[in-house]
Amino acid sequence: MEKDNRTKASGISRGLVFLMAIASGITVANIYLNQTLLVSMGQTFHVTAAQAGMIATITQAGYALGNFMLVPLGDIFERRRLIVALLVLVCLCSVASAFAQNFLWLAAAQLLLGVFTIIPQIIVPFAADLADENERGKVLGNVAIGLVCGILGARLISGIIDSHAGWRTVYWITCGSTLIIMLLIRLFMPKSKASHTINYGKLLASLGPLLLRENTLRKACLSQGLMFGAFSLFWTTLVFLLNDPPYSYGSQATGMIGLVGIGGAFAAPVIGRVIDKRGAIFANVLCMSISLLAFMLLFSGKQSLIAIIIGALFVTMGTQANQVVCQVMIFQLAADMRSRLNGMLMVMIFLGGALGSYAGVLAWTGFHWTGVCLLGMFMIGIAFTSLLIPDRSIQEIGEE
Repeated sequence: MEKDNRTKASGISRGLVFLMAIASGITVANIYLNQTLLVSMGQTFHVTAAQAGMIATITQAGYALGNFMLVPLGDIFERRRLIVALLVLVCLCSVASAFAQNFLWLAAAQLLLGVFTIIPQIIVPFAADLADENERGKVLGNVAIGLVCGILGARLISGIIDSHAGWRTVYWITCGSTLIIMLLIRLFMPKSKASHTINYGKLLASLGPLLLRENTLRKACLSQGLMFGAFSLFWTTLVFLLNDPPYSYGSQATGMIGLVGIGGAFAAPVIGRVIDKRGAIFANVLCMSISLLAFMLLFSGKQSLIAIIIGALFVTMGTQANQVVCQVMIFQLAADMRSRLNGMLMVMIFLGGALGSYAGVLAWTGFHWTGVCLLGMFMIGIAFTSLLIPDRSIQEIGEE
């Protein structure tokens, strides 16, 4: 496959980019499926909305842990084999979720599902390695289309399935989808070069100094971590808003709004081209401004479904496009450490996401939709402070 349809511009085939996008989308969906299922899960296990909301937080915290513990392995192990092994574990966790007999069982299964569903963060550095430098933004943007469609499509599909067949069926279907992706990756994704020049202990030990040393990495972590936190608090609490009067729609409506947000997926390749032409700083400011505007619109969401729909589109556009910006920034630092750089970025992003989900539930419990919107604006406001962190000259990072 890697020999077919190669473009002169990117050094990577269109078919391979498409496979990477599809694989990333289907696997990342596992992190977001539960956000439209929280009400149904809570009813099944007779827990409060705040307790049910912890499932979304636990899953994202597990994803952050997986990014720290497992994504750096992409720098030393052959990536295709690593991805296939992780997909096997994802299938087992999906089955465990479908069989959950109590809330603690479900929480444990979702935590592990989050840990092992880090396949996209191994695929993205691989795509960056294969792409030419002057087209890297475009290639990563195209892969990001799959990521965004997976994130928002998860809410749509899980909402529809939950309404007709129950939330457990969602995890049986995702298990089957994961098996299909596993086969496609095994057949068509090329092997990467494995490097065993550093052991696992030293690999993890290099992450802290990496974050402390690189201003650009810290800048990306602060910007996208808080942007994603605001994104997560919106989607986690939206199901509660739409279940209350005057809407009283249920989980399927949240999924339908997620379908509208999929339009934001196409902001990712656009912002990739902006990066290639105007630079990352300009693109960073543009993305954060779009998300801030989104929460201003969402203030009217308690009375206006149109405001919710437009706000969902804008918050998705700003957040997902900004992730492409931040990845392009950090991938310039060291080609042989891209998995570690991406892993550190993803740790901070999903810690931000876990914080956003948890804080969003608290804001909803105490102040309802007004509190959610104010908190989202506050988090994006702090994200703007990342612009104060100076860039420094790119230099090769040595092993510790």
